[in-house]
Amino acid sequence: MRATVTKNEALRLLRIEHRAVHALIATLRDEEMTRGDTIRHGLYADQRCSFKDLLAHLICYEAFTLAAIDDWQRGQQHWVIDAVRDARQSRDIHYGGISERAGLSLNEQLDEYRRVSAALEDRLAELSEADWRSEPTFVMSRATNLGGMIESIMVTPPRPMYRHLPVHVPDAAGYIRSLRAAAER
Repeated sequence: MRATVTKNEALRLLRIEHRAVHALIATLRDEEMTRGDTIRHGLYADQRCSFKDLLAHLICYEAFTLAAIDDWQRGQQHWVIDAVRDARQSRDIHYGGISERAGLSLNEQLDEYRRVSAALEDRLAELSEADWRSEPTFVMSRATNLGGMIESIMVTPPRPMYRHLPVHVPDAAGYIRSLRAAAER
């Protein structure tokens, strides 16, 4: 897969994503972030996720993207590149990202989100447009450049470009209202 946007556009959209997540974090109370079964969109039917679980899910994809960039630049193909194209492995990634972080406290989870999201923004900012369009030094089954590889992890359908949060929380204000209305009942 070839990159469909420039590196600067990808970074701009990713920053919008991160600002939206940080705005929710700043608005939600701790209990609201840890209350189960509040995320209603974009999950497997059997899931009952909290906002904290959603953060684990978002962290997972961003952490894998960072690792895949590092491997790419070392001339190695990270396993997640093929895994996100396979329905079963993609499901395993989804559940794994949440279960691996289930034992973290809310503060640990928030700290990890801040670290990983900042690291991904910094990493993309460091790349030149030539880096973004660079071809792999290893054999891949499909024509891919670095930006395309990143998109294959970060922008798997139905996600909008570099915006993962709206898949799960399409209306942040409505989400907050629903949390607070449920607490009043």
